Amino acid sequence: MRIDNAFRLNQRIQTRPEVYYFAVPCTYTEKQKDGLHRPKKKMEPLFVMRSCQIGAYSGKTAGGVILDEKWRENDGLVNTVSAGAPIGAPAKPFKLNAVEPGVWQVFPAYEGDHMALQGGLMRKHDIRNFYTELLQMIEQL
Repeated sequence: MRIDNAFRLNQRIQTRPEVYYFAVPCTYTEKQKDGLHRPKKKMEPLFVMRSCQIGAYSGKTAGGVILDEKWRENDGLVNTVSAGAPIGAPAKPFKLNAVEPGVWQVFPAYEGDHMALQGGLMRKHDIRNFYTELLQMIEQL
């Protein structure tokens, strides 16, 4: 989805006070001395070219969103910063004993490319523990 379209969509969608929201951004790039982000060696091969493009881009969208250096970190397909809570929505860093409804709980960035949390494509990821722990936490809400 284009960034300007995501902003328009987020303006129409409200964070509801009775719903629990969680965001798990992913990251699989390394920041270079020149400020660019390059994909890690084990990134899914299908994502490498797009990751390089995202990791080098700065500018402004047609809608006026400024994409500076913080938008370069990515998981191969999505900027890490945009994988958190919708901009403007209530959000806080995830803390196990302080989860509350109506606020986006943003997990620390998961070390993996865009498909890591789905188990991977060509490079497999064992994510069973991640989901087991997540389900145990949800069960206690």
